[in-house]
Amino acid sequence: MLNDTCPVCGLPKDLCVCSDVEKSVSVIDIKIEKRKYGKLWAIITGVDDNPSELKQVLKHIKTKLACGGTIKGKTIEILYGKQDRNKELISALVDMGFNRDAIHIS
Repeated sequence: MLNDTCPVCGLPKDLCVCSDVEKSVSVIDIKIEKRKYGKLWAIITGVDDNPSELKQVLKHIKTKLACGGTIKGKTIEILYGKQDRNKELISALVDMGFNRDAIHIS
């Protein structure tokens, strides 16, 4: 019975809301870089330290934007290509439950 409870909130795992609360509180920074051949990359930090959560976020973004991407350390890198797709990236993150006011682009 104890294995079915969340270690943070103590609720059963099917009722646990820790991940939703963490998403609403986290501050996400998106940095746009121009790399080789003039392609734009978005570097996303502040999502989560859990590798499985990073993989889920990356998979959702790549599906919504139809683009490439990778995980390097605790950051997610998304290949925009030649066009700026910040609005689409922000809407994909908001669809996952992140707070729109906590997303900053530099």
